[in-house]
Amino acid sequence: RGGLVAGPPRYYANNVSHIQENASSEAESDERKVRRAKRFSLREVAWTITTLDRIRKCGRTTNGNVADGMAAVVMNGDVAHWAGFCTCGSIWGCPVCAAKIRAGRADEIARAVANHMVRDGGTAWMVTLTARHKKHHDLAPLFDAVANGWRKLMSGRAWAGDPKRGQLGERDLLGVRGNIRSMEVTYGSRNGWHPHLHVVLLLNREDPLELANAIVRWDRVWRAWMKKHGFEPSKEHGVNWTKVTAPEEAGEYIAKVQEGKGHLGSELARGDLKAGRFGTLAPFELLDYFGRTGDMAVVPIWHEYEKGTFRRRAITWSRGLRAQLLGDEAELSDEELAAEEVGGETWALMPAESLKAIRRIPGLQARILDTAETGGFVELVNLLTAYHLAFEIGPDAPKADG
Repeated sequence: RGGLVAGPPRYYANNVSHIQENASSEAESDERKVRRAKRFSLREVAWTITTLDRIRKCGRTTNGNVADGMAAVVMNGDVAHWAGFCTCGSIWGCPVCAAKIRAGRADEIARAVANHMVRDGGTAWMVTLTARHKKHHDLAPLFDAVANGWRKLMSGRAWAGDPKRGQLGERDLLGVRGNIRSMEVTYGSRNGWHPHLHVVLLLNREDPLELANAIVRWDRVWRAWMKKHGFEPSKEHGVNWTKVTAPEEAGEYIAKVQEGKGHLGSELARGDLKAGRFGTLAPFELLDYFGRTGDMAVVPIWHEYEKGTFRRRAITWSRGLRAQLLGDEAELSDEELAAEEVGGETWALMPAESLKAIRRIPGLQARILDTAETGGFVELVNLLTAYHLAFEIGPDAPKADG
């Protein structure tokens, strides 16, 4: 049943040498390139099976911001990126846009929770709510049951109290300031879809007895609701509470990218996975699995995922909470976050015929950026030339010596 877990404290040391810092910086750069290459590769897979036109256009159709039909390789410091492509802004279905959106959300959530905990002296809890699921369950009703189960918890006299009778509910007894929540969806070949809710609950005060009572009530109400709709959790799952010990934990918890644990590559070497039998996969791991195996059974699964998450919000703040914690800071939509360009120096302008050729070669989009970062402008030119790709030298390209 629901549990109460105190997270471990975090300790930071400031005795790292310059050599260690440089090595760490290089390792982070290499890790970033690996992640980028993977996300670009997964988006290429998504292009082939998506039902959504906006995802099909993301990163492959130009938007006219650079020049008609052109995209550009742009350097910002030591990081390269593409400019001039359409973005889909899909937090659910696009590995590239989702990473950018969730990174932005994680940052604002971490800053908001820091203001609550450090500036205002509050506490925070991470609460995970799950439902039992079977292979025959469709995603949409499961999603609805989880979403409506949350509304059930946040309604009624136990939560809101009864002002007419002078009775306080959990909201006041716990000093609840608000919550930030996200829906996560995974899929398993054995048990099918698994939508579950992640909530960061912000408290202005923390009475141990009232908190214990809330934990018991949430577990009881959640189980009763899910049982009524055919999705009663197992004894080991249901509602789990973990105390937030550092604000960035909350950002990572709510806004993490649905890429799984990163072990799919090694697992795919097993014959049972190649036969279509696997454990629980995050959505983008489904794309990885399809890209590696070509198992067409993934296609209807992915289509159901796109349909089941279409127009649904992934991350939600309770009313007024964001303004309390972040003031008048502008709130960007998912589409605006994904389309945001950091700018920089334009090194190369790529015409439509070259972009078409690049799309035909798996991984080349990411490799062009890697080459610009690692080898500079000269190696970028060498790579484009080796692939017989026409380009125009950008206005900010480094000048050759002499």
